[in-house]
Amino acid sequence: MKLLKEYRNGELLFDEVENANHFFSRFMGLMFRRHIDDRHALLLSPCDEIHTFFMKFDIDAVMLDKNNAVLCIDPALSPGLVRKRVKGCKRILEMNSGMAAKHDIKIGDKLIFE
Repeated sequence: MKLLKEYRNGELLFDEVENANHFFSRFMGLMFRRHIDDRHALLLSPCDEIHTFFMKFDIDAVMLDKNNAVLCIDPALSPGLVRKRVKGCKRILEMNSGMAAKHDIKIGDKLIFE
């Protein structure tokens, strides 16, 4: 699955988006992984809350509504944290720390997954 950013003529943000859409894949998320490539991201769906327990690196978390519009961006979440729920959040996109800023992802942007 690839992720495009709608408002910029389909600018490609990540080469691969792993779809964690089953209980076990959402439960495991990025736990115990040594890293995630800057060109990859993890989409947790459905999901409205995350933690970073047992993670080995910082991440950016982008909270999305039912239409994949960005509700909230949490940059540089360190391992060992619990992120509070965001009202209206239906999916969460996790990526390497700094990638949300690098790709200029902003609140209100609508993301497209292919």
